[in-house]
Amino acid sequence: MNKKELRKEILAQRLALDEETIALASQVICRKVLSIDAYEEAEDICLYMPFRNEVDAMLLAEVAAEDGKRVWIPKVMEDNTMQFNAYTGEDSLVSGAYGIRESTSEEFLTPDDKTLIIMPGAVFTPWRERIGYGGGYYDRYLQTHPECRTIALCYDLQIVSEIPAEAHDQKPDYVVSETSIYR
Repeated sequence: MNKKELRKEILAQRLALDEETIALASQVICRKVLSIDAYEEAEDICLYMPFRNEVDAMLLAEVAAEDGKRVWIPKVMEDNTMQFNAYTGEDSLVSGAYGIRESTSEEFLTPDDKTLIIMPGAVFTPWRERIGYGGGYYDRYLQTHPECRTIALCYDLQIVSEIPAEAHDQKPDYVVSETSIYR
């Protein structure tokens, strides 16, 4: 199966999940993230806004703020690159690229080795290989900022034994699902 077919099949399974399953799995997955050294050591946490039944990474926003960490969310820029700008609460969000909510803040992240990026994806392997959604936003961002630590969130149904990985595909440092932390 090629990347496109595999992505389509797995995303269809994810889209079939009900709200209760998503909520419970998201809580379990986010709790696991809090135990990872990359989270504990981070000063800046980049989260994504959940879309189409993704694991709800925003469950980490309040906890991260209470832990003294700055919270950022992605914004697609006019030049089709992705940056992270400050998350200042639900009331500062507007619909952005692809209908995904973005912050209206003008404060943008300058990443460093204390930056943790919590990233989404479509398909993963236990060896942390990742297929994204085809836009390459996270791959390009991480190629430019290799100092950032990364944790990808997914459901167990998104883990497969192998994927057709390509040289430009960026592997997250960790992949976290309901039942496992892959490192």
